[in-house]
Amino acid sequence: MFKSGTLPHIFKNAYAGISREMWILAITMLINRCGSMVLLFMSVYLTVELHFTLPQIGVVLAMFGIGSLAGAFIGGKVVDKIGYYPVLIWSLVLSGLMIITLGFMQHYYLVAFFTFMVTCTGDMFRPANSAAIHAYSKPENYSQSIALNRLAMNLGFTVGPMLGGFLAHKSYSFLFWTDGLTCILAAVFLRFLLPVKNDLNKPHEQQEKSKEKSPYYDKNYLYFLLFTSIYAMCFFQLITAFPLYFKQEYHLSEQHIGLMMALNGVGVAVIEMFLIYYIKDKWTQFNFISLGIILLIVAFLILIPFHSIYILIISVLVLTLSEMLAMPFMSTYSLLQAKDKNMGDYMALYAMSWSLALIIAPLIGTQIINHFGFSMLWLFVSVLGFVSLIGIYKLGQKQQV
Repeated sequence: MFKSGTLPHIFKNAYAGISREMWILAITMLINRCGSMVLLFMSVYLTVELHFTLPQIGVVLAMFGIGSLAGAFIGGKVVDKIGYYPVLIWSLVLSGLMIITLGFMQHYYLVAFFTFMVTCTGDMFRPANSAAIHAYSKPENYSQSIALNRLAMNLGFTVGPMLGGFLAHKSYSFLFWTDGLTCILAAVFLRFLLPVKNDLNKPHEQQEKSKEKSPYYDKNYLYFLLFTSIYAMCFFQLITAFPLYFKQEYHLSEQHIGLMMALNGVGVAVIEMFLIYYIKDKWTQFNFISLGIILLIVAFLILIPFHSIYILIISVLVLTLSEMLAMPFMSTYSLLQAKDKNMGDYMALYAMSWSLALIIAPLIGTQIINHFGFSMLWLFVSVLGFVSLIGIYKLGQKQQV
Protein backbone atom coordinates (compact mmCIF):
# COMPACT_ATOMS: atom_id res chain seq x y z
CA MET A 1 0.00 0.00 0.00
CA PHE A 2 1.16 3.51 -0.76
CA LYS A 3 1.59 5.88 2.14
CA SER A 4 -0.57 9.00 2.06
CA GLY A 5 1.39 11.91 0.66
CA THR A 6 3.85 9.83 -1.37
CA LEU A 7 4.11 10.55 -5.10
CA PRO A 8 2.60 7.18 -6.17
CA HIS A 9 -0.28 7.72 -3.74
CA ILE A 10 -0.92 11.23 -5.11
CA PHE A 11 -0.74 9.94 -8.69
CA LYS A 12 -3.13 7.07 -7.92
CA ASN A 13 -5.70 9.29 -6.20
CA ALA A 14 -5.53 12.02 -8.83
CA TYR A 15 -6.76 9.53 -11.43
CA ALA A 16 -9.02 7.46 -9.17
CA GLY A 17 -12.62 6.93 -10.22
CA ILE A 18 -12.13 7.83 -13.89
CA SER A 19 -13.88 5.36 -16.20
CA ARG A 20 -12.30 3.41 -19.07
CA GLU A 21 -14.50 5.31 -21.53
CA MET A 22 -13.12 8.60 -20.26
CA TRP A 23 -9.59 7.36 -20.93
CA ILE A 24 -10.59 6.48 -24.49
CA LEU A 25 -12.09 9.95 -24.98
CA ALA A 26 -8.92 11.48 -23.57
CA ILE A 27 -6.65 9.48 -25.90
CA THR A 28 -8.85 10.54 -28.82
CA MET A 29 -8.34 14.14 -27.77
CA LEU A 30 -4.58 13.53 -27.51
CA ILE A 31 -4.37 12.13 -31.05
CA ASN A 32 -6.43 15.00 -32.40
CA ARG A 33 -4.52 17.73 -30.56
CA CYS A 34 -1.10 16.37 -31.49
CA GLY A 35 -1.92 17.55 -34.99
CA SER A 36 -3.56 20.82 -33.98
CA MET A 37 -1.24 23.40 -35.39
CA VAL A 38 -3.02 25.29 -38.18
CA LEU A 39 -4.77 27.80 -35.90
CA LEU A 40 -1.59 28.42 -33.88
CA PHE A 41 0.42 29.36 -36.97
CA MET A 42 -2.41 30.83 -39.04
CA SER A 43 -1.58 34.48 -38.35
CA VAL A 44 2.08 33.91 -39.27
CA TYR A 45 1.10 31.80 -42.32
CA LEU A 46 -1.26 34.49 -43.61
CA THR A 47 1.47 37.11 -43.17
CA VAL A 48 4.49 35.24 -44.51
CA GLU A 49 2.99 32.97 -47.18
CA LEU A 50 -0.19 34.71 -48.40
CA HIS A 51 0.86 38.32 -47.62
CA PHE A 52 -2.55 39.29 -46.21
CA THR A 53 -2.93 42.65 -44.46
CA LEU A 54 -3.52 42.84 -40.70
CA PRO A 55 -7.26 43.63 -41.13
CA GLN A 56 -7.58 40.66 -43.53
CA ILE A 57 -5.78 38.43 -41.02
CA GLY A 58 -8.18 39.61 -38.32
CA VAL A 59 -11.18 38.66 -40.46
CA VAL A 60 -9.79 35.23 -41.36
CA LEU A 61 -8.96 34.44 -37.73
CA ALA A 62 -12.43 35.64 -36.73
CA MET A 63 -13.85 33.06 -39.16
CA PHE A 64 -12.43 30.41 -36.85
CA GLY A 65 -14.65 31.87 -34.15
CA ILE A 66 -17.72 32.30 -36.37
CA GLY A 67 -17.40 28.70 -37.54
CA SER A 68 -16.89 27.60 -33.95
CA LEU A 69 -20.05 29.45 -32.90
CA ALA A 70 -22.08 27.83 -35.67
CA GLY A 71 -20.58 24.41 -35.03
CA ALA A 72 -21.22 24.51 -31.29
CA PHE A 73 -24.85 25.59 -31.84
CA ILE A 74 -25.50 22.94 -34.50
CA GLY A 75 -23.65 20.32 -32.46
CA GLY A 76 -25.78 20.98 -29.38
CA LYS A 77 -29.00 20.64 -31.35
CA VAL A 78 -27.85 17.48 -33.12
CA VAL A 79 -26.65 15.90 -29.85
CA ASP A 80 -30.13 16.40 -28.37
CA LYS A 81 -31.64 14.82 -31.50
CA ILE A 82 -29.43 11.82 -32.32
CA GLY A 83 -27.05 11.50 -29.37
CA TYR A 84 -23.41 12.41 -28.89
CA TYR A 85 -21.72 9.33 -30.41
CA PRO A 86 -22.27 9.95 -34.15
CA VAL A 87 -21.53 13.65 -33.66
CA LEU A 88 -18.13 12.82 -32.15
CA ILE A 89 -17.16 10.66 -35.13
CA TRP A 90 -18.44 12.77 -38.01
CA SER A 91 -17.20 16.03 -36.55
CA LEU A 92 -13.63 14.74 -36.53
CA VAL A 93 -13.83 13.29 -40.06
CA LEU A 94 -15.42 16.35 -41.67
CA SER A 95 -13.10 18.76 -39.87
CA GLY A 96 -10.07 16.80 -41.06
CA LEU A 97 -11.23 17.01 -44.66
CA MET A 98 -11.88 20.76 -44.36
CA ILE A 99 -8.40 21.41 -42.92
CA ILE A 100 -6.73 19.58 -45.80
CA THR A 101 -8.85 21.54 -48.30
CA LEU A 102 -7.98 24.85 -46.59
CA GLY A 103 -4.30 24.16 -47.25
CA PHE A 104 -4.93 24.41 -51.00
CA MET A 105 -6.75 27.74 -50.84
CA GLN A 106 -4.95 30.97 -51.81
CA HIS A 107 -7.69 33.52 -52.47
CA TYR A 108 -8.77 35.68 -49.51
CA TYR A 109 -12.48 34.80 -49.69
CA LEU A 110 -11.85 31.08 -50.16
CA VAL A 111 -9.39 31.05 -47.26
CA ALA A 112 -12.00 32.81 -45.10
CA PHE A 113 -14.78 30.40 -46.14
CA PHE A 114 -12.83 27.20 -45.52
CA THR A 115 -11.48 28.59 -42.26
CA PHE A 116 -15.13 28.91 -41.25
CA MET A 117 -15.83 25.35 -42.38
CA VAL A 118 -12.90 23.93 -40.36
CA THR A 119 -14.36 25.02 -37.03
CA CYS A 120 -18.01 24.73 -38.06
CA THR A 121 -17.47 21.01 -38.53
CA GLY A 122 -14.80 20.61 -35.86
CA ASP A 123 -16.56 22.38 -33.00
CA MET A 124 -19.65 20.22 -33.27
CA PHE A 125 -17.34 17.92 -31.32
CA ARG A 126 -17.37 20.15 -28.23
CA PRO A 127 -20.97 19.79 -26.97
CA ALA A 128 -20.85 16.11 -27.94
CA ASN A 129 -17.67 15.64 -25.94
CA SER A 130 -19.16 17.46 -22.94
CA ALA A 131 -22.25 15.26 -23.11
CA ALA A 132 -20.01 12.18 -23.27
CA ILE A 133 -18.05 13.35 -20.21
CA HIS A 134 -21.36 13.81 -18.38
CA ALA A 135 -22.50 10.35 -19.45
CA TYR A 136 -19.34 8.48 -18.51
CA SER A 137 -18.53 10.33 -15.28
CA LYS A 138 -20.05 10.58 -11.84
CA PRO A 139 -20.80 14.09 -10.52
CA GLU A 140 -18.04 13.80 -7.93
CA ASN A 141 -15.54 13.01 -10.72
CA TYR A 142 -16.53 15.81 -13.12
CA SER A 143 -13.54 18.01 -12.27
CA GLN A 144 -11.12 15.08 -12.57
CA SER A 145 -12.68 13.89 -15.84
CA ILE A 146 -12.53 17.39 -17.27
CA ALA A 147 -8.93 17.74 -16.08
CA LEU A 148 -8.04 14.40 -17.73
CA ASN A 149 -9.63 15.60 -20.96
CA ARG A 150 -7.67 18.83 -20.73
CA LEU A 151 -4.51 16.90 -19.84
CA ALA A 152 -4.82 15.00 -23.12
CA MET A 153 -5.63 18.18 -25.01
CA ASN A 154 -2.60 19.97 -23.59
CA LEU A 155 -0.23 17.05 -24.08
CA GLY A 156 -1.26 17.29 -27.70
CA PHE A 157 -0.94 21.06 -27.52
CA THR A 158 2.64 20.50 -26.38
CA VAL A 159 3.49 18.26 -29.33
CA GLY A 160 1.47 20.28 -31.87
CA PRO A 161 3.30 23.63 -31.67
CA MET A 162 6.74 22.03 -31.61
CA LEU A 163 5.92 19.74 -34.53
CA GLY A 164 4.11 22.60 -36.26
CA GLY A 165 7.12 24.88 -35.92
CA PHE A 166 9.35 22.24 -37.49
CA LEU A 167 6.89 21.53 -40.33
CA ALA A 168 6.22 25.22 -41.01
CA HIS A 169 9.97 25.77 -41.33
CA LYS A 170 9.98 23.14 -44.08
CA SER A 171 6.63 23.87 -45.74
CA TYR A 172 3.32 25.23 -44.46
CA SER A 173 1.43 22.66 -46.53
CA PHE A 174 2.69 19.98 -44.12
CA LEU A 175 0.74 21.72 -41.33
CA PHE A 176 -2.58 21.28 -43.08
CA TRP A 177 -2.00 17.65 -44.06
CA THR A 178 -0.83 16.66 -40.57
CA ASP A 179 -3.65 18.49 -38.81
CA GLY A 180 -6.30 17.04 -41.12
CA LEU A 181 -5.05 13.46 -41.03
CA THR A 182 -4.78 13.38 -37.23
CA CYS A 183 -8.44 14.46 -37.02
CA ILE A 184 -9.43 11.52 -39.21
CA LEU A 185 -7.14 9.15 -37.28
CA ALA A 186 -8.76 10.26 -34.01
CA ALA A 187 -12.20 9.45 -35.47
CA VAL A 188 -11.05 5.97 -36.48
CA PHE A 189 -9.57 5.34 -33.03
CA LEU A 190 -12.76 6.47 -31.29
CA ARG A 191 -15.04 4.44 -33.58
CA PHE A 192 -13.24 1.17 -32.94
CA LEU A 193 -12.41 1.51 -29.26
CA LEU A 194 -15.34 3.38 -27.72
CA PRO A 195 -18.37 1.06 -27.73
CA VAL A 196 -21.82 2.38 -28.51
CA LYS A 197 -23.88 2.24 -25.34
CA ASN A 198 -27.48 2.96 -26.16
CA ASP A 199 -28.41 3.77 -22.58
CA LEU A 200 -25.73 6.48 -22.52
CA ASN A 201 -26.31 7.75 -26.04
CA LYS A 202 -30.03 8.42 -25.95
CA PRO A 203 -31.12 11.64 -27.57
CA HIS A 204 -32.94 14.00 -25.28
CA GLU A 205 -36.10 14.52 -27.29
CA GLN A 206 -38.11 13.12 -24.43
CA GLN A 207 -37.06 15.95 -22.16
CA GLU A 208 -39.62 18.65 -21.70
CA LYS A 209 -38.45 21.88 -23.30
CA SER A 210 -39.70 23.98 -20.41
CA LYS A 211 -38.24 27.28 -19.26
CA GLU A 212 -36.86 25.53 -16.19
CA LYS A 213 -34.81 23.21 -18.39
CA SER A 214 -33.64 25.78 -20.94
CA PRO A 215 -30.32 27.62 -20.57
CA TYR A 216 -31.85 30.62 -22.35
CA TYR A 217 -34.05 31.28 -19.31
CA ASP A 218 -31.36 30.54 -16.73
CA LYS A 219 -30.35 34.12 -15.86
CA ASN A 220 -27.43 33.23 -13.60
CA TYR A 221 -26.04 30.86 -16.23
CA LEU A 222 -26.29 33.53 -18.93
CA TYR A 223 -24.43 36.03 -16.73
CA PHE A 224 -21.81 33.36 -16.06
CA LEU A 225 -21.37 32.78 -19.80
CA LEU A 226 -21.02 36.52 -20.44
CA PHE A 227 -18.12 36.86 -17.99
CA THR A 228 -16.63 33.58 -19.19
CA SER A 229 -16.68 34.88 -22.76
CA ILE A 230 -14.91 38.09 -21.71
CA TYR A 231 -12.22 36.02 -20.00
CA ALA A 232 -11.92 33.82 -23.09
CA MET A 233 -11.57 36.83 -25.38
CA CYS A 234 -8.58 37.95 -23.33
CA PHE A 235 -7.08 34.47 -23.10
CA PHE A 236 -7.37 33.87 -26.85
CA GLN A 237 -4.78 36.58 -27.44
CA LEU A 238 -2.37 33.77 -26.60
CA ILE A 239 -3.15 32.06 -29.90
CA THR A 240 -4.06 35.09 -32.03
CA ALA A 241 -1.87 38.04 -30.98
CA PHE A 242 1.05 36.30 -29.27
CA PRO A 243 2.44 34.59 -32.42
CA LEU A 244 2.40 37.98 -34.20
CA TYR A 245 4.01 39.60 -31.16
CA PHE A 246 6.76 36.98 -31.08
CA LYS A 247 7.37 37.38 -34.82
CA GLN A 248 7.15 41.15 -35.23
CA GLU A 249 8.54 42.44 -31.94
CA TYR A 250 11.05 39.71 -31.06
CA HIS A 251 11.72 38.31 -34.56
CA LEU A 252 11.44 34.71 -33.41
CA SER A 253 11.47 31.93 -35.99
CA GLU A 254 8.51 29.59 -36.46
CA GLN A 255 10.36 26.90 -34.53
CA HIS A 256 10.96 29.22 -31.58
CA ILE A 257 7.35 30.42 -31.71
CA GLY A 258 6.29 26.78 -31.55
CA LEU A 259 8.45 26.21 -28.49
CA MET A 260 7.04 29.30 -26.77
CA MET A 261 3.47 28.16 -27.43
CA ALA A 262 4.31 24.66 -26.26
CA LEU A 263 5.14 26.07 -22.81
CA ASN A 264 1.42 26.44 -22.23
CA GLY A 265 0.69 22.82 -23.08
CA VAL A 266 3.61 21.52 -21.03
CA GLY A 267 2.53 23.45 -17.97
CA VAL A 268 -1.06 22.25 -18.11
CA ALA A 269 -0.08 18.67 -18.93
CA VAL A 270 2.41 18.39 -16.06
CA ILE A 271 0.55 20.25 -13.31
CA GLU A 272 -3.20 20.54 -13.83
CA MET A 273 -4.37 17.01 -12.99
CA PHE A 274 -2.55 17.02 -9.65
CA LEU A 275 -3.54 20.62 -8.94
CA ILE A 276 -7.23 19.80 -9.42
CA TYR A 277 -6.90 16.74 -7.17
CA TYR A 278 -5.43 18.88 -4.38
CA ILE A 279 -7.68 21.94 -4.59
CA LYS A 280 -11.07 20.82 -5.90
CA ASP A 281 -12.71 20.60 -2.44
CA LYS A 282 -10.72 23.33 -0.70
CA TRP A 283 -12.37 26.44 -2.13
CA THR A 284 -15.42 27.44 -4.15
CA GLN A 285 -15.53 27.16 -7.94
CA PHE A 286 -16.01 30.91 -8.32
CA ASN A 287 -13.04 31.69 -6.07
CA PHE A 288 -10.75 29.54 -8.20
CA ILE A 289 -12.10 31.16 -11.37
CA SER A 290 -11.57 34.62 -9.88
CA LEU A 291 -7.97 33.81 -8.98
CA GLY A 292 -7.42 32.55 -12.52
CA ILE A 293 -8.70 35.85 -13.93
CA ILE A 294 -6.37 37.84 -11.65
CA LEU A 295 -3.42 35.87 -13.01
CA LEU A 296 -4.57 36.53 -16.58
CA ILE A 297 -4.54 40.29 -15.88
CA VAL A 298 -1.03 40.06 -14.41
CA ALA A 299 0.22 38.06 -17.43
CA PHE A 300 -0.74 40.85 -19.84
CA LEU A 301 0.20 43.82 -17.67
CA ILE A 302 3.81 42.69 -17.22
CA LEU A 303 4.32 42.85 -20.99
CA ILE A 304 3.84 46.63 -21.02
CA PRO A 305 6.81 47.91 -18.95
CA PHE A 306 9.15 44.94 -19.42
CA HIS A 307 10.68 43.68 -22.66
CA SER A 308 12.78 40.52 -22.71
CA ILE A 309 12.48 36.88 -23.67
CA TYR A 310 12.29 36.00 -19.98
CA ILE A 311 9.22 38.21 -19.53
CA LEU A 312 7.60 36.45 -22.50
CA ILE A 313 8.21 33.09 -20.84
CA ILE A 314 6.87 34.34 -17.50
CA SER A 315 3.78 35.76 -19.21
CA VAL A 316 3.02 32.46 -20.96
CA LEU A 317 3.53 30.53 -17.71
CA VAL A 318 1.27 32.88 -15.72
CA LEU A 319 -1.40 32.57 -18.44
CA THR A 320 -1.01 28.80 -18.16
CA LEU A 321 -1.62 28.91 -14.41
CA SER A 322 -4.62 31.16 -15.04
CA GLU A 323 -5.99 28.57 -17.45
CA MET A 324 -5.49 25.73 -14.96
CA LEU A 325 -7.36 27.54 -12.22
CA ALA A 326 -10.20 29.01 -14.27
CA MET A 327 -11.15 26.69 -17.12
CA PRO A 328 -11.74 23.33 -15.35
CA PHE A 329 -14.04 24.99 -12.82
CA MET A 330 -15.86 26.92 -15.55
CA SER A 331 -16.58 23.60 -17.29
CA THR A 332 -17.55 21.91 -14.01
CA TYR A 333 -20.02 24.68 -13.17
CA SER A 334 -21.61 24.34 -16.63
CA LEU A 335 -21.97 20.57 -16.30
CA LEU A 336 -23.55 20.92 -12.87
CA GLN A 337 -25.97 23.55 -14.13
CA ALA A 338 -26.91 21.31 -17.05
CA LYS A 339 -27.65 18.26 -14.87
CA ASP A 340 -31.15 16.87 -15.48
CA LYS A 341 -31.82 19.59 -18.04
CA ASN A 342 -31.23 19.94 -21.80
CA MET A 343 -27.59 18.83 -21.78
CA GLY A 344 -26.98 19.55 -25.47
CA ASP A 345 -28.37 23.08 -25.26
CA TYR A 346 -26.48 23.91 -22.06
CA MET A 347 -23.14 22.64 -23.28
CA ALA A 348 -23.63 24.11 -26.74
CA LEU A 349 -24.26 27.51 -25.20
CA TYR A 350 -21.12 27.13 -23.08
CA ALA A 351 -19.10 26.22 -26.17
CA MET A 352 -20.68 29.12 -28.07
CA SER A 353 -19.54 31.58 -25.39
CA TRP A 354 -15.96 30.56 -26.17
CA SER A 355 -16.64 30.65 -29.90
CA LEU A 356 -17.98 34.19 -29.63
CA ALA A 357 -14.76 35.15 -27.85
CA LEU A 358 -12.74 33.58 -30.66
CA ILE A 359 -14.58 35.80 -33.15
CA ILE A 360 -14.06 39.02 -31.23
CA ALA A 361 -10.50 38.40 -29.99
CA PRO A 362 -8.67 38.55 -33.37
CA LEU A 363 -10.91 41.29 -34.79
CA ILE A 364 -10.26 43.63 -31.87
CA GLY A 365 -6.68 42.45 -31.39
CA THR A 366 -5.50 43.07 -34.94
CA GLN A 367 -7.26 46.44 -35.14
CA ILE A 368 -5.66 47.66 -31.90
CA ILE A 369 -2.24 46.36 -32.98
CA ASN A 370 -2.62 48.01 -36.39
CA HIS A 371 -3.58 51.44 -34.99
CA PHE A 372 -2.04 51.62 -31.50
CA GLY A 373 0.48 48.79 -31.09
CA PHE A 374 0.82 45.77 -28.84
CA SER A 375 1.13 47.62 -25.53
CA MET A 376 -2.31 49.18 -25.96
CA LEU A 377 -3.73 45.72 -26.68
CA TRP A 378 -2.25 44.33 -23.46
CA LEU A 379 -3.74 47.26 -21.51
CA PHE A 380 -7.14 46.82 -23.17
CA VAL A 381 -7.42 43.10 -22.43
CA SER A 382 -6.28 43.72 -18.84
CA VAL A 383 -9.20 46.11 -18.37
CA LEU A 384 -11.54 43.55 -19.90
CA GLY A 385 -10.13 40.93 -17.55
CA PHE A 386 -10.95 43.20 -14.61
CA VAL A 387 -14.56 43.47 -15.85
CA SER A 388 -14.75 39.66 -16.00
CA LEU A 389 -13.25 39.41 -12.50
CA ILE A 390 -15.83 41.75 -10.97
CA GLY A 391 -18.68 39.90 -12.70
CA ILE A 392 -17.51 36.44 -11.63
CA TYR A 393 -16.83 37.60 -8.07
CA LYS A 394 -20.31 39.15 -7.73
CA LEU A 395 -21.94 36.08 -9.25
CA GLY A 396 -20.00 33.85 -6.89
CA GLN A 397 -21.20 35.85 -3.91
CA LYS A 398 -24.76 35.47 -5.10
CA GLN A 399 -24.50 31.76 -5.93
CA GLN A 400 -22.35 30.71 -2.97
CA VAL A 401 -21.25 27.66 -5.02
